[in-house]
Amino acid sequence: MVNKEITASNKENKRSRTAVDVAIFNNRGEVLLGKRLAREGFNTWGFPGGRMRLGEKIGACAKRELKEELGDDMEVEITDRILAVRENNVPPNFIPHLTVILQGLVRRGKPQIMEPNKCSEWKFVEMKELSNYHLFSGVKEVLENFSADRVLVVTDWFEGKKLKNN
Repeated sequence: MVNKEITASNKENKRSRTAVDVAIFNNRGEVLLGKRLAREGFNTWGFPGGRMRLGEKIGACAKRELKEELGDDMEVEITDRILAVRENNVPPNFIPHLTVILQGLVRRGKPQIMEPNKCSEWKFVEMKELSNYHLFSGVKEVLENFSADRVLVVTDWFEGKKLKNN
């Protein structure tokens, strides 16, 4: 009986994912967004980031993903500030994700398109211009709460209610 439970648990864990995104700001307060080409969120604008690897720490994942997506030219300081934790199932695959969104600050350089099959463009966007963009899941809420100096937790852990913590 125990072996069947462990096997079922292992199968379930292969379906769920943990991801790390980084909301990167420049010295003008603009946020870096990429135009997504992935099936999940195709043609929406989102933060750089991606799935954690087995045994990887949050900070290490963030650094790896930024290098993979933005290249070596751009130096980003990842702060110790968590902007949000988001639970979601993004269409079309609806794989459950728990995403931690960290804050990053540009120190030098410009983003490069390192994964042209996943992102067609990187752009720094003024916060007041966000409504002109079709944003990826949760980006608008994360940035609104960041502007209000609040950490955002979006979840349906509580029977469909959204929980927002300060």
